[in-house]
Amino acid sequence: MITLQNIPGRTTIINNEEFQFFSGYSYLGLGMLPAFTDLVKKGIDLYGVVYPSSRISNTQLALYAAMEKQLAAFTQTEDAACLSSGFLSARTAVEVVSEEMMVYALQHTHPSSTALAGIQQIPAAQSWEEFLRLRAAANEFRFAVAADSIHATPGHINDFSFFKNTPANFSITLIIDDSHGIGWLGKEGRGIVSLLQLPDNIELLLNFSLSKAFHMNGGAVCGSRKWINAVRKHVNYATSTPFMPSLAYAFTQAGDLFQQQRVKLQQNIEYLQKLTASHTFVANEGTPVFVVAKKGIAQHLLQNNMIISSFGYPHPEDDPVNRVVVNALHTNSDLEKLVRLLEAF
Repeated sequence: MITLQNIPGRTTIINNEEFQFFSGYSYLGLGMLPAFTDLVKKGIDLYGVVYPSSRISNTQLALYAAMEKQLAAFTQTEDAACLSSGFLSARTAVEVVSEEMMVYALQHTHPSSTALAGIQQIPAAQSWEEFLRLRAAANEFRFAVAADSIHATPGHINDFSFFKNTPANFSITLIIDDSHGIGWLGKEGRGIVSLLQLPDNIELLLNFSLSKAFHMNGGAVCGSRKWINAVRKHVNYATSTPFMPSLAYAFTQAGDLFQQQRVKLQQNIEYLQKLTASHTFVANEGTPVFVVAKKGIAQHLLQNNMIISSFGYPHPEDDPVNRVVVNALHTNSDLEKLVRLLEAF
């Protein structure tokens, strides 16, 4: 385990020595961006560091409602509900839906959506058509499917086009965790919603962490008013303290900054793709995550003052995966140095 002495951006400090940082998930690099941290500081001056009240009390802070309205517009959904973490958002979305129907899960869906009693994983070898045939044989035409927009370990954007082959007599709620897509993926960073083409009989319920792109320890559920009203009645939402109001303030003010950083991130992804195009040991699918198939590479880079992501996830006992995670703060020279070190190993 590597212990850091500061919040990392494009670099970090270990034992008073600077290391280049290609790990973590602050995709837009906002945590080390003065324009963003200044907004958070202003938010502290205006609203303090915590609003110690439940979301159903008789004294509500208008700021949270403003942020939820903004999130609904951003994700092109009817309504949104903010919670104190991405994990809680995913868990709440699944729990709310499971009160009305059976919930199944696609392979590689995060435990926040699947580690609940009664959630059944769809076998990897089973086609969508076969799965639907089995549901029809059981006279089960209304159910939900939970999935992640991106399988974060290899940086794979999941393809949901097979849902177009769903017969009209099925009514399906698709619960997508877009934690690793929202903020940078697709048109204007709207996430997986900008890539989806779902038939009318499939309803989307979106959830995500705000930490991966937006550098905020909070989360949200976005969808129809029916589902969001159910979220607001759920104990996870109703009785929990909302996340820092200063972060909510920063979110409502930083729209242009988000887009600026999204463009920089995309440029960095494309440049590293170009630099590694001829290297078969580097795999990338258009996300900020580049998987490096070289055993021992993490230690080699560490010895050269560079840190990448290398650990088992989501379970610590899983085999480590070596991943270079690019953010919007990295420079061309950072990426060029990284590739030189990869080539030298």
